[in-house]
Amino acid sequence: MKTFWILGLSSLALLMLNANPALAQRGGAARGGVRGAVVGGMVGGEQAAKVGAVVGATRGAVNQEAQARAQYYATPAYQTAPRSDFNTAPPQVLATTAPAATTTSGGEAALKKDGKPVVAISFPQDWKQSTSDALVSAISPDGQAWAGLALLQGAADKQAGINNVKERLANYLSDIKYDEPTENKTGALVITGSGKGKKAGVDVVFAAGVFEPAKGQLAGAAFVVDGKIEDHYKDTIRSICETIRNADALAK
Repeated sequence: MKTFWILGLSSLALLMLNANPALAQRGGAARGGVRGAVVGGMVGGEQAAKVGAVVGATRGAVNQEAQARAQYYATPAYQTAPRSDFNTAPPQVLATTAPAATTTSGGEAALKKDGKPVVAISFPQDWKQSTSDALVSAISPDGQAWAGLALLQGAADKQAGINNVKERLANYLSDIKYDEPTENKTGALVITGSGKGKKAGVDVVFAAGVFEPAKGQLAGAAFVVDGKIEDHYKDTIRSICETIRNADALAK
């Protein structure tokens, strides 16, 4: 595996996941949409040397998805359905607070340990981004998609980190249904599932992974999307995953 390691991403892996229902079917639930995008990327994401090409290939899909999403906004199905608003109820599934957070438009943010960057992620420019040294998150313009990256403290190992994420999910969601967990070839542990927001009462889907971007430091990446619109965000979420870089990549 090349030093320039990025959590999770390969368009080929996602295409394989979508093409083969047996690969997408785990725990009795088909992981399509956002969940399929994250799992497909994380399972197949060892081709870090080709990340530039992957991002370029994904950009067209993201643009097409944005156009389809805009058309969906005008439909009665969207207009009449209850919707999530993560601006008023942001998911706190990676950390309960973001001390000294700075709010900006989307871009790249690097999280630091002892003053040194250990992991980074980039969000679309039109997303609302909040950043501190240990946590960065962003919300889509419509308020219905949320993504975050955090340095995890107090977790002895990746399974403990996943357990912490599950505890926070239980505080945020009701009626949680988990798919079968996944461990990828880089060792990241990934969970996906669905639930209902306790505050808004709206169905959402989620995906979260815990990995080690630097020796002795765990990090978590998580995504929560309104269940009614997740199929219109899968390429966008996949493109965000493609930007995650670890300490070795940031040191180059």
